[in-house]
Amino acid sequence: MSAAFRILHRPDCARFISSCLAIFDWAGQYRIINIEKREHLLGGRSVWYSNDEAIPDDLEKAYTAISEKQWEQFSREEFVHDLARLFPRVWQVHPFREGNTRTVVMMMTLFVEHYGYYMDHELMAASAGYVRDSFVMASLDQISEYEHLERILMDAVCTEPIIYDEQTLDSGGQSERTGKYQKYQKEKYEPQPHHKREEN
Repeated sequence: MSAAFRILHRPDCARFISSCLAIFDWAGQYRIINIEKREHLLGGRSVWYSNDEAIPDDLEKAYTAISEKQWEQFSREEFVHDLARLFPRVWQVHPFREGNTRTVVMMMTLFVEHYGYYMDHELMAASAGYVRDSFVMASLDQISEYEHLERILMDAVCTEPIIYDEQTLDSGGQSERTGKYQKYQKEKYEPQPHHKREEN
């Protein structure tokens, strides 16, 4: 993978994202504790995130798997298919205490646009709860379910620029966009913090 995408997991990228939302002393730094988060989809269990000392190696493995693909040769459907299966590996590393989903979505956006597609930013932002749940379901090792993330990416990864101006909305684009967004709307998404993982 090119340096343009590796840079997204430099500490200053996550620090910028975190600064837009909340200020933490550790914002943008690789975590030095092991973390967990209770997931309602998993009956209160957590995805198994990388151990803190394994973060650099696990990220390198995830980046290598992405770089081995011939992305420029894929159809849009093939592109989205592999996007939905490989970027959850980056997300599951969870290198930061907070801001991991936002960081990976930003990384996917730049990756998609590097290969000539356009990402519907508003769809991904408006569907934050669905997107995070999709990453959870795609990070369960042998029982991972990728179809949820692939579904929204098929709507978000476009071959034409997405126009959000009022003229487009007035001409009927609003109803089409609203219908697409409603597929992924859930109750209001309230991010919950991670907690230190208790070691047995």
